[in-house]
Amino acid sequence: MKKAFLTGLIILMPVALTVMVVFFVVDLFTDPFVNFFKDFLSKQHWIRSANLLTFVARLFSLIFVFLFIFLLGFLTRLFFVRWMLGVANQWISKIPLIKPVYNTSKDIVNALFQQEGKAFKKPLMIPFPSDKSFSVGFETGEIPLCCSEKINKELVPVFIPTAPHPISGFMLMIPKEKTHLIDMTNEQAVKLTVSCGVILPEDFTK
Repeated sequence: MKKAFLTGLIILMPVALTVMVVFFVVDLFTDPFVNFFKDFLSKQHWIRSANLLTFVARLFSLIFVFLFIFLLGFLTRLFFVRWMLGVANQWISKIPLIKPVYNTSKDIVNALFQQEGKAFKKPLMIPFPSDKSFSVGFETGEIPLCCSEKINKELVPVFIPTAPHPISGFMLMIPKEKTHLIDMTNEQAVKLTVSCGVILPEDFTK
């Protein structure tokens, strides 16, 4: 019974986290426009329920944001618009208090959604949190040369996700000789980590 409960919990948690993230993102992008659409829709006599008014206003806001993002992506292909965005990007990057937050956010988003390559290159097994135990992690980008030169060793950047929610984790710089490549895809390694080792990838169950 305990094992069945844990299995059900492990299956439910990714769904619950996904729903939470989706609702958070929807609220984040639609909140600035909800009041505008509420004022507009409140003049329509066919909406009498306050809950229905909020729902329809949120739906209209979501459609508006979707169309705005689509239009922005389309216009970005134009040379003049791309040049203007580049100028605005340089201007924002020079504002003292905003610069570190903006540049960091931009780098993270570019790393996660880049079309060429992947944010996580390959899964690795490394000694963590001690030399007597091992954890599954993911090789990410590159280590600054000054860090490798400091200890005269080639270092590899490895992200160790926490379980069962891999949203947070540890970024480690590991000597290359201590990393062990494992015969798994990124998706298989994530499934192993998120399930806390309870659910093995299909190819490893035999």
